[in-house]
Amino acid sequence: GIARFSRITPAEAREIQLEAGLMQLYEMEADHFARHGQYFAPDDPLYRAYLPWLEEYAYEARHDPTRGFSVVVYADLDGDGELGTWRVDESMPEVVHPAAD
Repeated sequence: GIARFSRITPAEAREIQLEAGLMQLYEMEADHFARHGQYFAPDDPLYRAYLPWLEEYAYEARHDPTRGFSVVVYADLDGDGELGTWRVDESMPEVVHPAAD
């Protein structure tokens, strides 16, 4: 029983990967701000090479160099036709999941 319930589904694995990518983005933004006093645009080609996973999703990226950034990702990770949303911004070091997939 434990082995069965400890396995994760492919959809859960994709969600873990997505959230890890968003956390990576948050850490990159925080580091960039600490070093340069401003945030970078997540869709800037200079930084896209570090965020190749973002190309797999529909997303909205907003940024103001001195005030903050936000990235909202839309995805149907479990293939049920319903889009979920995940968001990260400068306000806190965790991914917010306002709409379940």
